Amino acid sequence: MTRFQKAVIGLALAAGLVIPFLLDSYMIRVAAMAIYYIILASSWNLLLGYAGQLSFAHAAFAGIGAYTSGLLSYHYGVHPGFGIFIGGAVAAGIGWCLGRMCLRTRGPYLALMTLGFSETVRLILQIEHDFTRGSLGLQIPYLFGDGLPNHLLGYFVMLLLAVITIGVLYLIVNSEKGLYLKAIREDEDVASAMGVELVKWKVNAFVISSLFAGLAGAIYGHLFVQVLAPQNLLLIEMGLILAMTIVGGLGTLTGPIIGAILLVVVWEIMRDVSPYAHMLLFATMVIIVMKFFRAGIFGLVAKRLKARNLISKAPPFTVE
Repeated sequence: MTRFQKAVIGLALAAGLVIPFLLDSYMIRVAAMAIYYIILASSWNLLLGYAGQLSFAHAAFAGIGAYTSGLLSYHYGVHPGFGIFIGGAVAAGIGWCLGRMCLRTRGPYLALMTLGFSETVRLILQIEHDFTRGSLGLQIPYLFGDGLPNHLLGYFVMLLLAVITIGVLYLIVNSEKGLYLKAIREDEDVASAMGVELVKWKVNAFVISSLFAGLAGAIYGHLFVQVLAPQNLLLIEMGLILAMTIVGGLGTLTGPIIGAILLVVVWEIMRDVSPYAHMLLFATMVIIVMKFFRAGIFGLVAKRLKARNLISKAPPFTVE
């Protein structure tokens, strides 16, 4: 890692710590939402960007984490501090089961199976209204007691989870395991011939991404949402995660961070135009990126930085 990279990381962390003190309560919520999508986009990027596996179930795993913790609190009085970890574990466990069933397939079949799973989860949550409250919404407690939510504290909790998530992903993609995943992404037949256990490493990536999605969903739900509804699991949510990752830069750890921040800012600017105007713009942005510069926004910047020897060739600061 070069001096420039270390400086950028330091400045980014400093900005993350200082920015909330310059914002009002509403904008702190927006900043926390951006961090929430950074976690989702970064963890989903491990699947598609590094392992080459297209899954449409990531938003569902965030919902599973949130609903697991929320239902435990609502029906059984479990404290959210324990519930969020149980929610993450349940999301990871379901991810393991789904991965074992789906990740032996290739091509569009995995995408179709995870899409079906996502819709099944949403419909179950909507239909079983006696237990989940359905479209009426499941009211869940605030993470830190019964008082009014402290958005500043919630922001820092989300920031801590984002740092942990990106740190873990950085260690994975720069390890031997990361090489296995990239080998699978490039050519599964060649990777298998070289001794890489395809199903094992694809399932491991699926479990890790599901775990962080479940934790993010549960923590964000208890800190900022507090009324869960199945509408949060609509396919449009998965479209947001996909757009953020692709626009920012697929296959890097820096790209999803850039994409999530940019798209949340654009979303907020366009909120007064139309409820779904941002999705039209995001879809257009994805088409343009895939057509003209597939490496994403970070890919354009990385070429210039690499030419000046400001960044190294190792992930997450390059586009391969």
